[in-house]
Amino acid sequence: MTETVIKAATEAAAEEDVAIDEELLEEAQRHLGTSSRNEAINAALREFVDQQRARRRRALENLQRMADEGVFDDSRLSEVDE
Repeated sequence: MTETVIKAATEAAAEEDVAIDEELLEEAQRHLGTSSRNEAINAALREFVDQQRARRRRALENLQRMADEGVFDDSRLSEVDE
C-alpha cells in the first residue's frame, strides 16, 4: 500500500513541476545513507514526522506532569459556564 501512495504522490509531484534543491538532496542522501532520491526524500520526511510526533508527545507529557503537580487551577472552570 505504501508503494501505491508513494507512486501516486510522485506522479502528482511530477505533474506540478516540483523543484527540489539538488545540493540539499545530495547532502540529505549522504547523511541518511540512502542510494536514491526517492529513498532520501522518504527518509527525510519520515525523520521530520517522527521528530514532530516526539515533540507533541513531550508537550503532552509535560502538560500531564503539570496537571499531576496541581499547576492548573480548575476551581475557576465553573466561572466559564456562567
